[in-house]
Amino acid sequence: MKKAFFIVPVSLLILSFSIFSFTRGDKQFDSKLVGIWKGFEVEKQIEGVEKHWIQQRFKNGTYVIMFTSKQDCEIETFTEKGKWWTKDGKFYELSDASKNIDIYNYEVKNPQVVEFKSIQLSGEKNDTYIFSDYRIEVD
Repeated sequence: MKKAFFIVPVSLLILSFSIFSFTRGDKQFDSKLVGIWKGFEVEKQIEGVEKHWIQQRFKNGTYVIMFTSKQDCEIETFTEKGKWWTKDGKFYELSDASKNIDIYNYEVKNPQVVEFKSIQLSGEKNDTYIFSDYRIEVD
């Protein structure tokens, strides 16, 4: 009888850890970041440019993102695919096209909002770019 009481709490403890993050090799994946997210920014990277995006982060560590940018009444859209992971409170994103790793500090504000603050973008130090992603609920 004692054995059954011990197994249940240990199982719950293991399950609770697996809900929050998982690992593959030396990479970690914060499961709170998996899903479909949207975001936007105005003139944070390029003066006169407004950018919107929808990104899906998959639990296998891949992502796809669609950007729409507007500058001088001209609208462009493009997509990007790559890999993502987390480690020591940092978020890493590796674009298949550029082969550069962008690094951010991130904070999960609540299950619907994550804030990112850049550390390194496209291979160069950068600590001024801050944005938030907002979860899109899918039925």
